[in-house]
Amino acid sequence: MRVAFVASEAFPFAKVGGLADVVGSLPQALKRRGLEPTIFLPWYWGIDGYYVGEAWFNFAGGREKAGIGHAEHEGVRYVLVGLPEFARERPYGYDDDFRRFLKFQMAVAEMLRDFDVVHAHDWQAALLPLLRKLGYFGGRTVYTIHNLAYQGVWGSQDFYAWSGLPGETYYGAGLEHNNAVNLMKCGIVNADRVTTVSPSYAQEIRSPEFGEGLDGVLRAQEWKLRGILNGLDTAYWNPRDDRYLPHHYDSSDLSGKWKVRAELLAEHGLEDRPTLGVVSRFVHQKGIDAILDALPGLMDMGVNLMVLGSGDPYLERSFTWAAQHHRGRVVYVQGFNEPLAHRIYAGCDGFLMPSRFEPCGLAQMIAMRYGTPPIVRAVGGLKDTVQHWETGFLFAHADAGGVLYGVSEFLKHPDRLAVARNGMLRDFSWDGPAQDYIELYSSM
Repeated sequence: MRVAFVASEAFPFAKVGGLADVVGSLPQALKRRGLEPTIFLPWYWGIDGYYVGEAWFNFAGGREKAGIGHAEHEGVRYVLVGLPEFARERPYGYDDDFRRFLKFQMAVAEMLRDFDVVHAHDWQAALLPLLRKLGYFGGRTVYTIHNLAYQGVWGSQDFYAWSGLPGETYYGAGLEHNNAVNLMKCGIVNADRVTTVSPSYAQEIRSPEFGEGLDGVLRAQEWKLRGILNGLDTAYWNPRDDRYLPHHYDSSDLSGKWKVRAELLAEHGLEDRPTLGVVSRFVHQKGIDAILDALPGLMDMGVNLMVLGSGDPYLERSFTWAAQHHRGRVVYVQGFNEPLAHRIYAGCDGFLMPSRFEPCGLAQMIAMRYGTPPIVRAVGGLKDTVQHWETGFLFAHADAGGVLYGVSEFLKHPDRLAVARNGMLRDFSWDGPAQDYIELYSSM
């Protein structure tokens, strides 16, 4: 079975969030089971691929050309779609994101004729199920929602001028929502199957609280909606041979973890206290402000806090201030630092995630794999992966009170070492999810 993955990012070529980890890992697991996956990705500035030709496609009333590159990672083939709009250092955050990802999809649609299944991811590939219905390519389509909060919404006049689709397509094709084009709605309505990245999130997004305005659409399409829990690249995230760790360990011998911990605390000037780690983007979803609100209580509880992340400028300034005023207890490192992230996962005693919503979450799985019990809000994929007092700790509310309750549960557990070892023994590999996707593909 030939499967095309179409996405805006894939590790190790381009990464902003968890989408990149999924698109970088799931195809490898499918290939080990005999499928032929190919990943279509924008050719961002800095990606090392070799040029193989060009493809022509319709856009904005004319013919445009895309350069085509090939790359390979872990035996999986990547097709790099070269457009001038993507010759930049980072994938997202530009005013023309909608236009350039629309152009990416129109170009990719011309290259999908030989695939049995086209698996589109998030709004940046959500138009493809409709294009398949309009005859651009054959096969069947799966659409995966990684985060319902980002929907790809734009004015209809621009959309039709750029895409060249006939105006009558607007009605009955799932494009219209609240007087604008909504690409995520289009993907949900037109795909043969829709998945999201945990069973609990698949239930939650059908409710007004978590549905981001599309809960009614999802209830109408629930017959084809399924939650499949993400896996983890267990070869990359492995404390036994992690290249970023100065000492290695496993569940039978944690001495390497204690060495990483001692060096991490010494390097950053932290006192020898229970230390909680945070590795996160500073966005509303992640509830990082709740940690900030809980900081006085956390200091009274006697824990350290080590935070790595960036995003909201107010939160960045606030954690910078907290680190200056709680020296020896709070450390804040701005930005993203892959080696330091691995050392935080390994060297902290607990890992804090107070998410307001969490489609799946990978950080809590990584923390468990590294013997660092996660302290998480009981929502989405977090409650699907963490068992209270067995592999981690759950709390109900994404506010200071919830954070303090979760940390108090962590501190009063009589055997946190057993919790850590239980988490390390959980199987978060892609083996089970890959089989679920194969069954889904075959069912179509």
